[in-house]
Amino acid sequence: MGEMVSMQLKRESIKAENRVMLMDVEFCNGDKIIVSGNDISIIDRFMYAGERLEALADEMEQKEKEISEKDYRKKIEERKYFSDKAAEIMDGVFGEGTTRKFFGDVYKAIPNFQPDYECFMDFWDALIPVIEKLSDHKVKLEKLASRKRMEKYQPQDHKKPGTKK
Repeated sequence: MGEMVSMQLKRESIKAENRVMLMDVEFCNGDKIIVSGNDISIIDRFMYAGERLEALADEMEQKEKEISEKDYRKKIEERKYFSDKAAEIMDGVFGEGTTRKFFGDVYKAIPNFQPDYECFMDFWDALIPVIEKLSDHKVKLEKLASRKRMEKYQPQDHKKPGTKK
């Protein structure tokens, strides 16, 4: 019978890393969300959310004008509808449960709390600095990437020893 030859496979590994920056956004109550400036749609989603919140508030206001002063239950229902839709809008930007995280300390004290229009505008305003920081990060990354790409095409003589600048 023939001899059995043992072959060892050579194996090499390489680690590839991405340049995605994740940012933890911590709210007053300790809850947090994670966002990234590399998410190309977050700024658009955020700006669109602001527009949708305004439109939803205008719609609520218009409907309330059509409701009789005596029918307070219908007005409350309109405001609940606004609150639910506004939470969907903000959660659509930053992830499911973001509204509950932002108002977490209030929900602990009042479990059935429903934020009103002013609460949602404060919520939106509180996240403006986050979006600005994400935008700054994106611009810095684009400039760095552009510079690195351009280095490939620029003469490298100045880097060789013995050459004058």
